[in-house]
Amino acid sequence: MASDAKKCAHPNCTCMVTGKKYCSAQCEAMEDTPDIDCTCTHPECRGRAH
Repeated sequence: MASDAKKCAHPNCTCMVTGKKYCSAQCEAMEDTPDIDCTCTHPECRGRAH
């Protein structure tokens, strides 16, 4: 079974998405600031400083 999942379009986000460009509204809002840590609330994301 083929999957069309791909990484969220925000450079620092590590979430996978299917059928859309971003995993969250937070990532979409950060599109113009790719050097900022990811602010999505998904626990599996490793794109933010801990």
